[in-house]
Amino acid sequence: MARYYSTQRPVMPGGFPRKSDVVEIKNFDVKTFCKEIGKEAWGYIEYQAELTKEEADAYELTLGGMKTYYCVTSSVDDKGKVRAAITNVIDAACKPENSFKSLKHKDIYTDWFESREEAEKLVEGAKTA
Repeated sequence: MARYYSTQRPVMPGGFPRKSDVVEIKNFDVKTFCKEIGKEAWGYIEYQAELTKEEADAYELTLGGMKTYYCVTSSVDDKGKVRAAITNVIDAACKPENSFKSLKHKDIYTDWFESREEAEKLVEGAKTA
C-alpha cells in the first residue's frame, strides 16, 4: 500500500490520478503537519500500489514514508585539488538541502542523493578532476 499526501490542496476530484486501486481518501479539517513527510498537508490518498514519479509529480503528491539519502561532502582547495567522499547516510521523509561553505583556503560542498550509485558517481568524478 502507498500513501500520498496532498500538500497543495485538499484531495478532490481531478486532483489525483484516477486509478481503480484507491483504498482510502482522507482530508484533514485544516492543513496539518505530517511527520511521515516532514511538512504540512491537506490530506492523503492511499493506493494499493505506488504511482509512477511522473504521476505523483503531475498532481503534486508526496509519497509518505522514509527514504534513504546519501551525503557526499566534497572540497576544492586554492590549488584546485578536489576531494570527495560519502560522509553520511540518513533515513528521512524529505531529501535534505544541498549546501556550500567557503573557507579561507577551500570551498566545501554538501550534496544529497537518493541512491548510493548517484553519490558514488560524484565521488568517482572528483578523483579524475
